[in-house]
Amino acid sequence: MTEGEPSHPTAIIRLFTQSMNPYSEKVAAALALKALPFERIASDDPEDLARWSPIARTLPVLEIDGRRKVDSLAIIAWLDELFPDPPLYSSDPRTAEAQRNLADWSDNSFSWYWNRWRAARYPQPGDDEPIDDSLLTRIKDHLGRPFGRTPQTRADVRELEIVHELEDRMSDLVGFLRDRPFFHADEPSIADLSVYSMLRVLRDGPIPHCAEAIENRPTLATFVNRIEGRIKSLEARKDDLGS
Repeated sequence: MTEGEPSHPTAIIRLFTQSMNPYSEKVAAALALKALPFERIASDDPEDLARWSPIARTLPVLEIDGRRKVDSLAIIAWLDELFPDPPLYSSDPRTAEAQRNLADWSDNSFSWYWNRWRAARYPQPGDDEPIDDSLLTRIKDHLGRPFGRTPQTRADVRELEIVHELEDRMSDLVGFLRDRPFFHADEPSIADLSVYSMLRVLRDGPIPHCAEAIENRPTLATFVNRIEGRIKSLEARKDDLGS
């Protein structure tokens, strides 16, 4: 078997997801690293969600030869069991636990801030009241940096405060990664896929200023590019093998 070929090239794999879902991006990245071809089936229709995931009502759902599993971490553990090369958890129990803990932290942080950002955009009483200079000054003092734009509503203020907290979490990641290529290992693991998927959706998604915040942290920008480069390289090799 040529290096880079899937260990079970006849497996039929389908990834069911919404148009934007960081946990699906994590699973897609795991499939790419394992050189497993798959079909991505995306829909934002609630009826499709109910049909694809009738019990959990969450996405992604991964189907392999007719068998389905939900929850991205459970899915990746399943992939590691079925397609162990390359492994996405360290063989050392302590390192594997550190990888799992960082993956959990990344997933939980993203869910927390994503839900807070969506809630911040919902109209609330007082949103139409003008933002006086004293409030703006207090906000700037609290955030410790000038705004890229002047908030026009109190909803803008709530949004910018959440973005600032997200930037703090990005700075935490810079401290975790330091000058290493990957978290807790010399090759990508579950920790890297979880962080990568979160950063990619923040970079390309609707929350403002996140792309700039990542670019302003070269450690994170380089990390995302490194994972993306690895995935593209494997996909190109897979295409060459199939031609």
